[in-house]
Amino acid sequence: MTLPPDLDDTRRRLLKGAGAMALLSLLPGALLARSADARPGSDFNESLPPGIVETGSSVYDFRVHRLTSPDGERHYRITVAIPKKAPPEAGYTPIYLLDGNAALAALDEQSLKAMNAATPPVLIALGYDTDHRFDVEARQWDYTPRRPNQDPIIDDRHPERRGGGADDFIKLINDTIMAEAERDLLINTSERAIWGHSFGGLFVLHTLFTHPSSFDHWYAASPTLHWNGYQVVAEAGRFQWPSDQRGSALLMRGDAELQRRGPYSNGGSDKEINDQLEGLAKQINRAKGFEARFEVLEGLGHGAALVRSLKLTLSDISGATLTPSA
Repeated sequence: MTLPPDLDDTRRRLLKGAGAMALLSLLPGALLARSADARPGSDFNESLPPGIVETGSSVYDFRVHRLTSPDGERHYRITVAIPKKAPPEAGYTPIYLLDGNAALAALDEQSLKAMNAATPPVLIALGYDTDHRFDVEARQWDYTPRRPNQDPIIDDRHPERRGGGADDFIKLINDTIMAEAERDLLINTSERAIWGHSFGGLFVLHTLFTHPSSFDHWYAASPTLHWNGYQVVAEAGRFQWPSDQRGSALLMRGDAELQRRGPYSNGGSDKEINDQLEGLAKQINRAKGFEARFEVLEGLGHGAALVRSLKLTLSDISGATLTPSA
C-alpha cells in the first residue's frame, strides 16, 4: 500500500533506514531459542483500565466474539471494530491485530477519527479473554513455530511457557476466526492485512513464509528472528509468493531495543539485528508481485515499538496520518 505525501513526510521524520548487510553473515552463532527481546516487562501482568471499546466511539462500532482453542487450553476474545462510515465499493480492508488487548489499549478516539477521515479499515483484534494486556503463556504457544515432528519448545526459565503452536493458530484463524470476524461485513478479500509485534512479529513472518495465501499485507514489528535456531530465516529461503496475488510486507524495529530489554541472548547489537531484518526484507522483495521494505523506529525500545509500529501500520492501511501521540 502507498502512503499519501503528508504521511510520507511524517514517516521520514520518524524513521531512518538501516544500512544493508548480508543477512546470513550476521546471524549470531548460538542456535538455542531464547527470548530476551520478547521477555515480558512490567506491563505484561497489568490490568487494563476501560478503553475505547468500553467507552465507545462516534466513528466505530464494536462487537466481541469469544471462543476456546480446540484443545481447551486458551480462551480468546476477538474484538471487531467496524467503521460507521459506509465501505468502499470493493469493501472494507480488514486488518488482524495480534496481542489484541494491547493493540486496542494503544488506540483512542483521536486515532479512530483520523482513520475515519480517510479510508477506515475493519480492525480485528485477536486478544485473549483476560483483563490483562497480555496472556504470556497463551501468546508464547500461539505465536511461536516449531519444525515438523519437533516436540513443544520449553522455556527453561519458565517451564510453564511452551512454544510451537503457531501452525495450530494459523489453522484456527483461517478455518474459524476469519469467517466469524468478517461475518455480515462487506470485506475486500484481496486486501487482508495482519500486524504483530515481538512474538507476534515472528508469527506474521512464519505465516507469510508458510501460508502466504492467508493475507495480502504483512506488518511485522520487532520479530524474534532467533527463535528455534532461526527457523523463520530458513523458511524465508523457501518463500514463494502466489503468482496470482499481489502483496506487501513492512518490517519494523526500534534502534534502541536492547538498551531496555537486556542483552540479545544469541549475541549481536541493535544495528546487527536491524541489518538482519533489512536483509530479510530485501530477500523477500525479490518475489514477483510482492513488495517488502524495512523501517527503523528511531530512538525506540522494544515496548515503545509496539505502539509506534501499530500507528504506522494503521496509517499505511487507511491513508490517514496517525502521529505517535494520536
